[in-house]
Amino acid sequence: MPSFRLSRAALVDRILADPAPVVLIDAAAGTGKSWLLADIAERARPAGSGIWRSRETMPADIWLWDLPSVPQSGPLPERADRVILAKRPNTAVPGLAQSEVYGRVSRYGNDDMLFAEDEIPSYLPSDLWQRTGGWACLLPSGSCGDVNEAALRDFLRDNLLRPLPSTQLVALNLVIDDARPDRSVLPLTGLPFLTAVQRDLPAPLAACRVPLGAAIRMLLAERANDPVQARAIATAHAGFGQVPEAIAIFQSISAWQAALDVLRQAGGPFFIHRFGPDAFDRMLSRFPSDIAAREEVLVLCRALQAVKRGEVPLTRHILTAHYGPVADDVVTVIGAVQRFTLDFRFFRLLLQTWEDFDLDTRLLDAAYRLLAELPADDDLRRGSFYNAVLEFYIRARRFSEADHTAIRAASHYARADVPILSFYIDLHRAIISLFLGETAAAQKRAEAAAAHIGRAGHESPGDVRLLALLQACIAYERGEGEPLTRFLSRDLDAFAQGEIWPTLLELVLIYGSQALGEHFSTLAALAFLNRWRATQERSSQFGMLIDIREVVVMQNGNRWQDAMVKAHSLDTRITLPWVEEAGDRLGMLSNRDEVALALVWLRHMAQLTPGRPGLVRQLDVMLDNPHLNGRQRIGVEIWRAHVLRRQRRVPEAQTALECTLSMAAQMGAVATLGEERVFLADLTGNKRLRAAIDRADHLRRLLRQLGGTGPGWARWGRGHGLTRQETHILHALAEGATNKAIANLMGLSEATVKFHLSNLYRKLGCTSRKETVAAARQLQLVA
Repeated sequence: MPSFRLSRAALVDRILADPAPVVLIDAAAGTGKSWLLADIAERARPAGSGIWRSRETMPADIWLWDLPSVPQSGPLPERADRVILAKRPNTAVPGLAQSEVYGRVSRYGNDDMLFAEDEIPSYLPSDLWQRTGGWACLLPSGSCGDVNEAALRDFLRDNLLRPLPSTQLVALNLVIDDARPDRSVLPLTGLPFLTAVQRDLPAPLAACRVPLGAAIRMLLAERANDPVQARAIATAHAGFGQVPEAIAIFQSISAWQAALDVLRQAGGPFFIHRFGPDAFDRMLSRFPSDIAAREEVLVLCRALQAVKRGEVPLTRHILTAHYGPVADDVVTVIGAVQRFTLDFRFFRLLLQTWEDFDLDTRLLDAAYRLLAELPADDDLRRGSFYNAVLEFYIRARRFSEADHTAIRAASHYARADVPILSFYIDLHRAIISLFLGETAAAQKRAEAAAAHIGRAGHESPGDVRLLALLQACIAYERGEGEPLTRFLSRDLDAFAQGEIWPTLLELVLIYGSQALGEHFSTLAALAFLNRWRATQERSSQFGMLIDIREVVVMQNGNRWQDAMVKAHSLDTRITLPWVEEAGDRLGMLSNRDEVALALVWLRHMAQLTPGRPGLVRQLDVMLDNPHLNGRQRIGVEIWRAHVLRRQRRVPEAQTALECTLSMAAQMGAVATLGEERVFLADLTGNKRLRAAIDRADHLRRLLRQLGGTGPGWARWGRGHGLTRQETHILHALAEGATNKAIANLMGLSEATVKFHLSNLYRKLGCTSRKETVAAARQLQLVA
């Protein structure tokens, strides 16, 4: 590279005009001290008088000293009128202190030595100052774009960085890696580019970022071989919030207790939320197995690791191995103040978030007593408490309490500044909105959740998949099927192997099975549910959720006989006879699964025995149940309109249907209506009802948005002259039902079933059950 030097005319003028007897240029290596002294020499002596040298006497008795890094011997020259002295910060000058005491010294430091933007000549690259910050040693290579990074790295390491303590090196590395304006640069005082980084430039100096970072890492790696230095480096990392780095260094020198102390200070299991699952796994893997089994903070971390991998039974095993069988009894554990630590009792409460159970008032009371033990400023754990209670309330369908609790959790998490935990709150609130049928609100919550993911600062693939699922379900609710079917085909396997909690699984079961049933087939939807049954077999959880959804899928596919057999096989008090005789008890059901089963049987009755006396009253009682979610409520209202129509109360049916469809259109609940295609097909088949809907543009658009007759649509066979009852019996035949089973299914006598069968044979030109089913399949009347 040719010789390179820029003039410092303005700074030379300042120094020569400075009245102080001693001018001290006290700046780091590479700031251009030699350039500056050369400029001063040329200005202070006649032109062409030769090259100045260190300690050379100049006209007017001005002495120029360019001191090397080694401290000089001898006092300042007394016979000089002025001394202009250039040195590095670690170079001592005998006699300088005395001159400073008497006010004879004027100092110029690193900030003065940085070239200003207007000092960069116009013939050089226009972005040179932005890339170098005016740091002299970067200007030559920056001007030609030919940076010898290895040479620059070694220069920075040996001339600038080596004297710095490890704490300052760690701090400098932070600035290089993260140029956020809120990043503190106070530990960097004394470095030549501090002013540029802090005030002027949006990022660390581009021309030296790579070699500077490499030089810092080389020095830190050298020093990490010394246990004393390694501890200092690790402590500095911890002090600057670089917890994974601090723990890793302590682990590398077998300083296990120090590593555990840092882990505890970082929140123990909450490490995963702050620094991500990959860092969490690496941290746990580096502890010896005996320490991992003995230390409580590591036991809890391992238990949470299992949860995040979808292995809740392994979590229980880890806890019972350490604490004994009592760990399975959450209420006992929470209340055992003298026996167990607050950390374990709190973790045991949080574990309920992932376990499928009914909300127990004893647990809720014990949980709030536990909350009272947490310090008022412990935002991380107080937020997590409300996060757990939020999940409990959602399962209990206490949505107003759930939303209030979510607001409390969000407030604590915002103060704790752990974005991924704030993400979970908006994820929950979006799911609540979907359950309520409020699609626009769900979309706003999903956008807030996405913003939290963006601020997390670490990769979290599982949480990204949760967000993708949520967004796909919202799109599906609005009538867009492609995002959800794409998620089911590409991401389902990875999703199923991650953390699952009941509310999340309910969302997956509802939207996944509906999408597959509508866009593919009933068999595809049932296979999807069986896949989840196999996935969750290891935890024996969520069985009833899957069973109930399987019944609904069969109903949607017009497999009412199979659906009834499946529902009858479930171990529950909510049977068809119970629902038929329940009366006002339907309005008092509160258990999630019992409410869902009662709805299954009411749906069955609305479809197969719509003329049943008192059925409208039963549906009205169910609509008064405060534990219905919005999707369920829309479904019941559609069944009610269907029953009214079948009971020839068409004006009432019209009013009810228009009201329900208007509400669904307002909420954007297209998929919710799609779940009831079987009933809507019959309702809109009535000319009067269809005409009333077509008169309202928004209702006509809504039905058009539902799409055509895909798999799962009720095919009544009107084009072949079949009545509604005959169509039902045809579907039951296709499922292999006997005459007695059909009679039980439809509330008919066996003689009436035989009468309808004979009509079916005649209309389809068949003489046996087998021929009739084959003909119906050929005509696409049954699946």
